[in-house]
Amino acid sequence: MAGRRPTPTALKIVRGNPGKRPLPKREPKPDSKAPRMPTGMSRRAKATWKKLMPMLQSMGVMTRVDGYALERLAECYAEVVELQKVIRKEGHTYEAESNTGAVMVRPRPEVGMLADADRRFKGYLIEFGLTPAARSKVEAHGEESDKKDPAESYF
Repeated sequence: MAGRRPTPTALKIVRGNPGKRPLPKREPKPDSKAPRMPTGMSRRAKATWKKLMPMLQSMGVMTRVDGYALERLAECYAEVVELQKVIRKEGHTYEAESNTGAVMVRPRPEVGMLADADRRFKGYLIEFGLTPAARSKVEAHGEESDKKDPAESYF
């Protein structure tokens, strides 16, 4: 499908609907029942799941059917951390000898793998509204948003 990626209805509700377009009716609604953590996840991915689940539920964007996407987000994060460890230990480059005997400096394969994992990780963060740019479009409805700014009456 060409064009901009559709925004989840939960985020549209939180951000507001200035265009007054009808919201989809068949999309799963955010609920308080969390998806079960899948078995077989890495230790770090499980820890990430446990950190993110309460945040996503408090934002009101998590549904039971979002478990697989959250699993991928958590596994991508675990992959990023592991690749960073390898790069810190081994360095960004290695030396290899060419056919002519010259020494060439080449980037480690983990550097490219990290760039790919980081790109996928960022994509999942955006999907859940967990980046500063994605979050800036979300209007929080809590204690602070209920307080009126005294200067507003002058504008």
